[in-house]
Amino acid sequence: MPFWYLQLLISRNKKLWIFGAWYGERFSDNSMYLFKYIHENYPDIRAIWITTNKDIFNSNKTLGYETYMKWSLKGVWYCLKAKFVFVTSRKQDVNEFFINGSTTVNLWHGSPLKKIGADDKYSQVNSFFYSKIVKNIFSISYEFNYDFVISNAAVFTDKMAASFKVDNTQVLETGCPRNDVFYNTKKDSFNLNVLERFPNAKLVYYLPTFRNSETPKNIFTQPDFNINFIEDFLRKENIVLINKGHFVESKKGITSTNPLSRIIHLKDSDTTSDINFMLKDADALITDYSSVFFDFLLTERPMIFAAFDLQEYMSQSRELYFEYDNAISGPMAKNWKEIMFHLKNVWCDINNNILIKEKNTLYNKYHDANNSERVVQSLIGLSNKK
Repeated sequence: MPFWYLQLLISRNKKLWIFGAWYGERFSDNSMYLFKYIHENYPDIRAIWITTNKDIFNSNKTLGYETYMKWSLKGVWYCLKAKFVFVTSRKQDVNEFFINGSTTVNLWHGSPLKKIGADDKYSQVNSFFYSKIVKNIFSISYEFNYDFVISNAAVFTDKMAASFKVDNTQVLETGCPRNDVFYNTKKDSFNLNVLERFPNAKLVYYLPTFRNSETPKNIFTQPDFNINFIEDFLRKENIVLINKGHFVESKKGITSTNPLSRIIHLKDSDTTSDINFMLKDADALITDYSSVFFDFLLTERPMIFAAFDLQEYMSQSRELYFEYDNAISGPMAKNWKEIMFHLKNVWCDINNNILIKEKNTLYNKYHDANNSERVVQSLIGLSNKK
């Protein structure tokens, strides 16, 4: 513990920036996109990735990205010396024991539809032990003392501030770095391969959120799911349905697929690139309570909301910040009959197109590929004022 406070005496380098994601186990999300952006556009900033995953360490080194293992001597040393530290989940994304005195920025992993952080009544962070004992005695492990968090739009700013227990002035309305990819004109190789197999097909991605459940719950576990009937429907409508569960949920979900099937189930190991890069080419999205719908709004393409367990989800997994019916930007479906109806009709629904544009304006302050640049400039500006 004494060393935690002694770190405040260490001089930190403004040109040294540390990044990590998902407890050090993944190279993904807002941290990855900002890291790559700085690597490509700011040669005067030394961007370093910290990981606990040896495969990521080796892959990043091959790609030319400076990367260190969390508990290596260099990993610890650069965490001690970096002025800026970026995470996308928690401080454990990097080495949380050696960052006291740095400027910590939580980029998070999407705009919040479901309650997060201190607002999540199901989370252990609201327990007496965490909020009192950890905060005051074991501050080295306390999560809610970030210098900054980011927001996609004003409608989220007060929610991000409350959930991370920061002031509104500590919330930077820059947009999410990962959303820059929606303006990338390069096509994803996986999607191109699917279109070779199914010419001119509509690509519909299904991206559900995870639930606090031991067994998978998704549209493929619904009682009215009939594989033969639905395959026939997809064939007639020339649709390919690509299922990519949350990486937590997908470990328990469906993994096998028939190569001739129009339903493709993807695991993390099957993806050829980041899911956002794949999603930007989708013709439509099916989701439930995932914040991905805020991101996909940037395409202004149709969405269907498969909220078959809304009340159960809110009572057992997570409460929502918004009234669901009013927040979503497309029709809601509670069974396969309704999903198929909307998949047939959503493409030419003029009123729904108007709704999508309205929600895009509300939930996304910016509609360009400059979110990463805004994050960098905001922090450089704040740093120069000190």
